[in-house]
Amino acid sequence: MHESFIDLDELIVLCRDKLAKKFIQEAVACYRAGAYRSCIVAIWNAVVFDFLHKLRELELLGDNEAIGLLQKFEKLSSEKRVKELWQFEANIPNDALTKFELISPLEKSDIERLFEDRSRCAHPSMTSLEEPFEATAELARYHLRSAVTHLLQRPPVQGRAACEKIFQCIKSEYFPVEPELAIKYLQKSPLARARSSLIKAVVIGLTKSLLIEEFPEDERLRQFSALNAISSIYPKETREILDDELSKIILNRVVDANWDKVIIYLGSVTAWDNLSEPCRLNAIVFIRKLDIFESYLSSYKRLSQQNINILLRATRINFLREVVIEKLQISLKDLLSLKDLCKDKVLDEIISPLLRDKIPQANLNELVSMRSEENELLSQKIEPCLIEKIEESSLSSLFVLRSRSRDEFINGLIDPRLQEKISAATLDELLTVRSRYAVFLDEDEEPGELDNLLKLAEFSVVERIKEVPFEDLLSIKSKYSDELFDSLVQPILRENVMEIVDRFIRSGSFDRAASNASLLVEVADSLSPVQWEYVLKAFCENNQVYGSYRCSSIFRSLLKKSVEVSGSLQPYWLSFREKLDKLSNTDIDSLKLLIDSYQGVE
Repeated sequence: MHESFIDLDELIVLCRDKLAKKFIQEAVACYRAGAYRSCIVAIWNAVVFDFLHKLRELELLGDNEAIGLLQKFEKLSSEKRVKELWQFEANIPNDALTKFELISPLEKSDIERLFEDRSRCAHPSMTSLEEPFEATAELARYHLRSAVTHLLQRPPVQGRAACEKIFQCIKSEYFPVEPELAIKYLQKSPLARARSSLIKAVVIGLTKSLLIEEFPEDERLRQFSALNAISSIYPKETREILDDELSKIILNRVVDANWDKVIIYLGSVTAWDNLSEPCRLNAIVFIRKLDIFESYLSSYKRLSQQNINILLRATRINFLREVVIEKLQISLKDLLSLKDLCKDKVLDEIISPLLRDKIPQANLNELVSMRSEENELLSQKIEPCLIEKIEESSLSSLFVLRSRSRDEFINGLIDPRLQEKISAATLDELLTVRSRYAVFLDEDEEPGELDNLLKLAEFSVVERIKEVPFEDLLSIKSKYSDELFDSLVQPILRENVMEIVDRFIRSGSFDRAASNASLLVEVADSLSPVQWEYVLKAFCENNQVYGSYRCSSIFRSLLKKSVEVSGSLQPYWLSFREKLDKLSNTDIDSLKLLIDSYQGVE
């Protein structure tokens, strides 16, 4: 527990009770003056006052034994019953052991020897007149150290009571899970300056609980926090305990179903050096059999979060590193999923060489996912392939990547290439990009590079429209809903009204008839009376037109637009109405009723 030699001043500092500390200071002063008998008497006085102080602390905790002993002492003291008070002192070693477990049986022997030597020093009648008792420096120093390390430095709760109190504290949901706070907490508990037997009881108790018992995850976190805190406070003792006992507990108490707990324990607790060969072999076989995938949606597989957490702990166990590497011979896609899932430095060190080997077969998105500012070596290996893939990528795929990327280095590679591709893109490609990514434009924010690229795409749309044949424009228009494109196409539609009318007259399918009718609605205010006649005649004569239910519906809109533009129902609609009597279906009947309603108004 302590160094082989402890400085006298350090012994003074270790004392908990102020009054006991004063007697130890007096004892040290006597020792340095060569008054060794006085030193031993002062040491015993310190023990008595420390014991009484501990009783008062236990009294506050409601300990009935302590309350009874204090009452007995106060009564004897007030009545000045010297003989019984001497007996009270003589019983202190036995009471400290049997009633309060403040000391161990071996420590009890040392305290009893101190009491005997104190009696020899203080009562000459107990020694021979011819051979007076001579206290030596070695004996005085031995008693000084024994009194302080066995009793004076320790809190009043030790043994089974202390162990129960510590476990009760750890069980509380308010016990800290942060290592630094857990250390501070336990340094103010019965574990402060604890006996080795108490340390062993707590370490073994926590170890068994973590390896065998089923507790909620938050309680297990508190147990790990406590165990690691103890190993920080008492590193040597904890390591010795675990090196002696851990393998036995695992082999004798842990069933196969709990081997996941063993891996998590070994990866979470660092205070062990030695593990038996059977334990190591079992751990290796367990990791080899661990399935890091789980089934979902009946026929698909994905990474198992629970088993990945176990594998993550295994990466921290040196003798399992190679087995983990074997386990991670999986696809690049799964490796990247694992990298994103865990965000763990130790795992990254294992995954990085595996990722480097897969660089040549990776696509652009996979290369971007591999890159990491924290892993400069891997990023340097990726860069040439990254540049090559960016050069090969389509305008749309680069915009996808650019819209998701927050990596300045990646964006710096993509942006110049995007500018080149936008400048060379077809109108179709530009509208595809706008339809997907115009949503990223925010008028209220400072424009970023992505906004600038989208603005460049917008400018390029304006330029490309001038170069595209009218038929191609109409084909493109049918595929996209784009306000900019529609506003630019409107003047072109009005310049080609007759061509739109001809397209409608020649409609060769129900869908084409509906599409061409929609174009007529857009240019209705530019149609001449003659063109209206052509359109209405085609409706009655082309079965692909009057047979299209969508076309009849669009013609109702066309009628409304005509009345709105001219201010009244034009004569060509009246003659059209007469011809409709020869046709009949639900949609055409609805169109008839609409025309009739306008006639009724007039």
